[in-house]
Amino acid sequence: MDRLRTWLAALVLALPPLAIAGSWAMLAPRLPPTVATHWSSTDVADGFSSTVPTALTLLAVTTAILLVGLALAVVRIAAGTRATVLSLLAAVSGVLAAAWIVSAVTTAEAGSAEGARLEWWWLLIAGAAALMLVPWFVHPRDEPASLRPAEPIPLTPTDAASWRGEASATVFLWLGIAMAVGAVALMLVLPIADSAAIGIAAGVILLAAAGFLVALSRIRVQVDGEGMRVRSALFGIPLRTVPSEHIRVVEAMQIAPLEWGGWGYRGTPGRLAIVLRAGPGIVVTTRDGSRFAVTVDDAQTGASTLAAIVERQREQEAPARRSLPGGEPSR
Repeated sequence: MDRLRTWLAALVLALPPLAIAGSWAMLAPRLPPTVATHWSSTDVADGFSSTVPTALTLLAVTTAILLVGLALAVVRIAAGTRATVLSLLAAVSGVLAAAWIVSAVTTAEAGSAEGARLEWWWLLIAGAAALMLVPWFVHPRDEPASLRPAEPIPLTPTDAASWRGEASATVFLWLGIAMAVGAVALMLVLPIADSAAIGIAAGVILLAAAGFLVALSRIRVQVDGEGMRVRSALFGIPLRTVPSEHIRVVEAMQIAPLEWGGWGYRGTPGRLAIVLRAGPGIVVTTRDGSRFAVTVDDAQTGASTLAAIVERQREQEAPARRSLPGGEPSR
């Protein structure tokens, strides 16, 4: 069953070249020698390419992407890595196919490349990137690594156990700074070109993204009687809290970014991770089966401390559960 799902995830990459070939075949009688490939802000075509070379190039590229995807289905690599790469390839191939379809359809409807109007067709190009979701959800996942849960440290009922660790990624800091500079430049330049609203909106979005990157460049993980909390060490912004009463298993393991969706704050159904680099991290599995991972220095000590806190809480809850109606009488 897993092999079938792997091949289905790879074969999703056949859809873009088929879409290009099919649309080309249907529209060929109506297509002029050139097609519109770029539009100005006033919805007027201002970029053109030869029809046949453009179609052949995009068909060749998307077919090459398909072959890469089929090769990935054969080779032995981590399931998470394969799913991530297939998803990225699907996004690229989908956007390329959508770009051809938009160029071909708008040109054919107008009767000439110069008369082509983009109108709402840009939504198709933007939405084509969503093709990446198909391989991601179709592809099977590796079973969780058969690692032993973290060994709890000895704790008495009155011990105030706590631990704190940090992790940093300088590349996030520099990317955030570069994005902030770009955002400011965008807000200054676009208003000069009579696009003030667009410039300000794009700048604000970029500044928000830049701030998040800077906040994520250094994180602090706090473990105590309440559970595990992850905050930005620079701004103190809370990023994730896992209460101790929700935790079922605590593990210390080596985190491979691609197996968790990449670097940064990553989320997929049932899995959430804050990954700043490959290396040691703490992974907790909650009572509802979801998993959360965070890369942090000295992860083994942090995991052992959290495991001890969770175990002590279970021991303290056990007498109360036995005294409830239907439970064993307390002794």
